[in-house]
Formats: sequence, structure tokens, C-alpha cells
Amino acid sequence: MWLPEGPSGSVRSVRASVGTLARLGLMRMRLSAEPKTAYLLTPGGCLGRCSFCPQWLDEDRLSRLRWPAVDVSRVVEGQDAFERICIQSTLRRGFAGDVEYLASLFETPVSISINPVHEVFLSRLSRRAERIGVGLDAMSVRVFSQVRKPGSWGSYMHFIRKSIGVFGRGRVHVHLIAGMGETIEEAIRTMKLVHDIGAEVALFSFTPVPGTPMGSEPSPDLLYYRKLQVIRYFISKGIPLEEVSRYDPDDYREAFLTSGCPSCNRPFYNERPRGPIYNFPSEELLKEKWEETRREVISAVEDLGIRSQW
Repeated sequence: MWLPEGPSGSVRSVRASVGTLARLGLMRMRLSAEPKTAYLLTPGGCLGRCSFCPQWLDEDRLSRLRWPAVDVSRVVEGQDAFERICIQSTLRRGFAGDVEYLASLFETPVSISINPVHEVFLSRLSRRAERIGVGLDAMSVRVFSQVRKPGSWGSYMHFIRKSIGVFGRGRVHVHLIAGMGETIEEAIRTMKLVHDIGAEVALFSFTPVPGTPMGSEPSPDLLYYRKLQVIRYFISKGIPLEEVSRYDPDDYREAFLTSGCPSCNRPFYNERPRGPIYNFPSEELLKEKWEETRREVISAVEDLGIRSQW
């Protein structure tokens, strides 16, 4: 398939999640849950040195798995297999132009996950993508510094606000990673802040990756993560947190599905299929595991001790 030249004339391949490649028929593997979104990553590694991420050490690794390279044309040809295309970028020279070019190739709704860029370029990206993801990642200023995020907390918050102004309320998804040393009070404050300014929270659990500075740190406690899923859900619905105990977990079961853009289910991005499962990628799997998960949620809420000042 012929593709027009990109800004550098060299964006001929991207990296893709193995689930994406399997859905495209380019890799043989058994899928416990199929991705509804095609997950792509711009090539070339990353100039950042985030303590939790392997991209600056090995460009074909993201989270716990390797992301093989694939010709862009193969993804464009197979885009009808997906409900959404997610283009994730790293921090390197020319990354914004590459993202804009890649987004222009698809007719399927596109989301982009990108580092802060100038407002003029942000406006250009909004003509190519329906939604934008921002990897704030850290749940507090303190953790932001500890995990060596590039830039500053303030620059990211400024970019999030600018993105909301360009894309609109509810169309900016702020990625937050639970379990990197934040307190639950810090997590609640940040999720509230993100919601109050008009963005949505996409919640991830920390995944230790061998070889990274945080590779020997533990994954978050499952009950702690269930607490944050409950809190994120109630904040997103505008329900005061002190009212959580009035609801039965059956009333908010969807809180434990993967959070993010529409159709983003990220199958097993943070966990192995055998579990424990932090984010459920499908209603079917959640239903299958619901009785166990329901007990976890009841224990989490009882232990939460919601305080009115939160």
C-alpha cells in the first residue's frame, strides 16, 4: 500500500502491541481478550529517563512486553478490525510531526498520547485526532520528581489545561500510574484536580520492568488499587466520596474495567492473564471473576474509611 511521505520521510514503520498484531493476523497467539483499540508506538526510543519505563533502555519494550516493529501500511489496511487507533509517542526529536503524520493516515477514530507540545501544534493535532492522552503518570509533585519525569509538574498541568481548551472537556485523558510511592491522599487530590479542570483519569497500575531503576519494586497491593478504582469512578460521576458506602459494588461494577478513551481496553497491559487482574479488559472476563472481585471491593471499601474532607 502506498503511503504519502511523512515530515521526515522516514515514518514507514511503527511498533505495535502483540495483541494488536494478533488481531491483524500478523502474529499467532491465543488472546484471552481481544484489543478493541490498535496500540501503536512511534519508533526511535526515548530521550527521557523515567525510572519506571524501559523505553530509554530498549526501544522495543513498553511496560512488561516487547512491541515488535510493523510496516505502517499493514495497520492502515487492517484498521477496520479496531474501534480506535491509539498512537503513543516517546520524547525525541521530531516526535510531534511523526504523530501528526501517522494520525492523518487513519479513518478510524484516533487518540494520541503525547508529551507537552506548543499550543499551535496542539491545534494542528486536534484536526487529526479525536482525543488526547497526557502521561502525567505520577500522582503527586513529590513522586513526579522521584521517578525522574522530564519537564516539571507545572508544565504538564499547563499542557493539560491547554489540551482541554483545544480538544474540549472530557476529551483529554490523563494517565496516572498507581503504586509508585504516592499516598492515597495524594492520589485522591490529583484525581480530583484532573476531573475538576475538565479531564478524565486513565488509571494504570505500576508494573515493575526488569532492568529499569524501579524494576525490583513491587506491584501495588490489589486492594489498594481497588480503592483507587472506586475513587476514580465516583469522582468521574460527580458523587461525593463519603457516599461510597451507600452503594453496593454491583451498582458500579464498570469501575473495574479498563479506564481511558472509548474502546480502550488495553488487555493485560499491567498484568499477566493468570492474574491478579488490575484492569479488566472485557465485561465477559469481569463477569467471570466478579464474585472474587466483589469480595475484594467490599474489603477495600471497608478499609478505605472515607473521610468527608477528601
